[in-house]
Amino acid sequence: MISDNASLSGACERWMSADLIGVDTEFVRERTYYPCPGLIQVSDPDGVTLVDPTTISDFGPLAELLTNGSVTKLMHAGDEDLDVLYLLSGVTPVGVFDTQLAGAFAGYGFSSSYANLVEIVLGVVLDKGLTRSNWLKRPLSSAQLHYASEDVIYLASLHKRLSRELETLGHVKAFEEELQHRRYAWALSRKPEAAYMRIKRRGKLAPGEHAVLRALTEFREVEAMACDIPRRHLLTDAVLLALASKPDLDEDSLGDIKGLSPRARIRYGKKLLSCIGAARTEDPTVLDRRISLRPYAETLVRLKEIVKEVADTRTLPAELIASRRALEALVVSVIATGEIPHEFKGWRFEVVTQRLLDSISSATLHAGSRQSQ
Repeated sequence: MISDNASLSGACERWMSADLIGVDTEFVRERTYYPCPGLIQVSDPDGVTLVDPTTISDFGPLAELLTNGSVTKLMHAGDEDLDVLYLLSGVTPVGVFDTQLAGAFAGYGFSSSYANLVEIVLGVVLDKGLTRSNWLKRPLSSAQLHYASEDVIYLASLHKRLSRELETLGHVKAFEEELQHRRYAWALSRKPEAAYMRIKRRGKLAPGEHAVLRALTEFREVEAMACDIPRRHLLTDAVLLALASKPDLDEDSLGDIKGLSPRARIRYGKKLLSCIGAARTEDPTVLDRRISLRPYAETLVRLKEIVKEVADTRTLPAELIASRRALEALVVSVIATGEIPHEFKGWRFEVVTQRLLDSISSATLHAGSRQSQ
């Protein structure tokens, strides 16, 4: 256990000479916007080191380690761990090898948990009874420390086995490209303006209402960050959608918005109205126009069939190639702009995108032909 700046600096210096290390974090994120770091686990050939971030003030050596491209960082489904590490060190790790993603490319399922992958690949059964443990309470129990250690101790063995299987299957290039795509997506998701893309049912809004929703979600994101509270505690998605869809709002009619508490109305009412008023002056974008997918229901079924065929041929999970939501986004983007979403470029373009585009093009031609008759 490391609990002071000097010990962390010494450990990071040692890890800098390693070819690869396993990295995981434990945190609590129930009442805050940002994760509250509780523990950092690092494995190397000598064993496991646990770092107590609550007693350390200088994470400069950790930042240097994380940005050292010669040291591979083994992580499993690491997006939330990236949030923790960025919060502490101010940097985004480079040279990450995600064992969950590698497991998907190796044919072990799209979103396997660490415990499931360790059991399937290595034949080791882990105890996951402390998943919801309070990692901020001190002292940590021996059971917590054992649990935390197990979360990194098998990463090197997984890496060795999965790397060999990716090589055999010919999936190394695609895996590495997908790692970069997800790194890009993670960085994008941190921007306040990206919060709009996480709002479900936004497609039901009229074209002019999307600018309002974008402005409201960005306002909520910035405010939630400043107050360090969960987004939903500030304003729910349903409230944002209701605000965006109301044409003539004023301080009095804000009281008619279901779910908008009196406290939030008093505190944020004028800011919300100002935000809405400014956004309503913006022109809708091409992607803001409402596009019904009903005429493309059969096309989406066909697209899913194409993805399934490619997945079976290449021994990949269909969800890894394209989820239904991704296929819907592809259809909308092609119809509205003629552009291909970023995720359908790269390795996906080589294995499936052109077939999907051909199917969409055929359906569009048929739809146009029916309308002209």
